[in-house]
Amino acid sequence: IRRFTGGYEDEMVYFNNPIQFVANEQDPNRLYRLYQLDIIIAAGRDDRLMSSSRELSRVLWDKGIGNALREWEGWAHDWPYWEQMLRLYINGSD
Repeated sequence: IRRFTGGYEDEMVYFNNPIQFVANEQDPNRLYRLYQLDIIIAAGRDDRLMSSSRELSRVLWDKGIGNALREWEGWAHDWPYWEQMLRLYINGSD
């Protein structure tokens, strides 16, 4: 998210940047709630932000928060892909 804010940062930017927020999170109650989630990160291998998806997955695992990173072929950032992803992942599993 930082690359899109032109250097601007405030609390809203921070809490909407999961890579930064999760990496720094120490509150046991918030972490507990994150542990309870079934997180699936789905993105296309050719997406210019794929590295951010991989980084988020790594940060979550570093905090002990399970997640599944699903890398789709191609760009996979359009409605036909999202429709397929929703059908596969909407119930939290594939």
